[in-house]
Amino acid sequence: CTTAQTGMTDEQPTAEQLEFFETKIRPVLVEHCYECHSGDIATPKGGLRLDLKSAILEGGDSGTALVPGKPTESLLLQAMRYE
Repeated sequence: CTTAQTGMTDEQPTAEQLEFFETKIRPVLVEHCYECHSGDIATPKGGLRLDLKSAILEGGDSGTALVPGKPTESLLLQAMRYE
């Protein structure tokens, strides 16, 4: 994923970026991550929420979850790839 694909910039995402996120990324987060990493629980696991852009960029106990434009430094992408 690139910054353009995820829409994780300060700019408003394009329709293409939103479609990519909604069809490729959000379903994985919903199925595998939100149960432990969302605002639906009192204390998200590892201090990481994945249901808000600001929380993803802030990260959790292990550091920044997503580094825009630097997928190899993004812990979230490593986790999604099971690395």
